[in-house]
Parts: sequence; structure tokens; C-alpha cells
Amino acid sequence: MAAAMGSALLLMVVRFSRGKKANAAREAELTSVEADLSALHAAILPLAERDAQGFEPVAAAYGLPRATPAEQAAREAAIRAGLVEAMVVPFESLRLIQRALATVLPVADCANRSIVSDLAAGATLLRAAAEIALLNLRINVSLAGEGDDVLASARSMREDVVRQHAALCAAADRLLAPG
Repeated sequence: MAAAMGSALLLMVVRFSRGKKANAAREAELTSVEADLSALHAAILPLAERDAQGFEPVAAAYGLPRATPAEQAAREAAIRAGLVEAMVVPFESLRLIQRALATVLPVADCANRSIVSDLAAGATLLRAAAEIALLNLRINVSLAGEGDDVLASARSMREDVVRQHAALCAAADRLLAPG
């Protein structure tokens, strides 16, 4: 939900920046960014529901019988498989968050001063969502005992998100500076 709110704020900033005299020379770039960001936002919107649904097999596996060694083994295998599958949405979330921030970064300086707080707020919500996605991946990898490669890739994406967030907040600060 944080990613959906963050991407919606960034999309609003881009839409509000289009058609302004100060951005006339960059209208085509803003139009392209709006289209790309709109598609990313549409992909982000269903992630919360997909994440909840993705954990259902894990919850069901924890309820499996475990009276015999065979049942215990089947239960553990089902839990592990469910946890691995539950990594898909947080990983995809990170990927989409990273792309959304990268998409808006080149046009951040087009944001109107009256909406620049939404630029920083959207970036901050996306960074928070990235941190949450990474936490979810870390716990799933820890419990499943596998997925270290996924976690390494996710950490790299999160570091990129941190850099992009810092750059967008710096752009907001520049736009808010007097003069």
C-alpha cells in the first residue's frame, strides 16, 4: 500500500508538471515519463492483495499434521515451498519501486514548487515500501533456508532505491530553496 501511495504521488507530480510554460521544452519527456509511471503504478496497485494471497499456502502448510516423521517432512517441505513462493511479490515490489523512482528522477527538476512536497513524500513512501519488501524477503529466506541469491539481488535494488530517494529529496530541497 505504501508503494501504491508513493507511486500515485509521483504520478500526480508528473501530471501536474505537464503543460506548464516553464516545462514547455520538456513536455515530450514529461509525457513519456507519465506513461511509464502510469504503467508502473498500475502494476504496483495489486501487489498488496497478491502478497496476502501469496502467504496463504504458508499459513496452510503450518496447519498440516505432524504426528509422524513422514507428516513432519511433508509439512516442512510445504512450508519451505510456500516461503519460497512468498518471495515473489516482495521481490517484484522492489523491482517496480526501483523502476518508478528511476523513471521520475530525470524530470524531478520540473516539479512545481507548490507540489514539491509530494515529490519527496512519494519518494519516501516508495523507500519505506522497499525497506518493508526487503524485510519480508529476509524473513522468508531465513525461514526457508534458501534464496540467498534473491536476497543479494534485493539488497542491491534496495541500495539503488536509497540512492534514488536521496537524489529526489535533494531535488525537492533545491526546488524549495529561496531565490
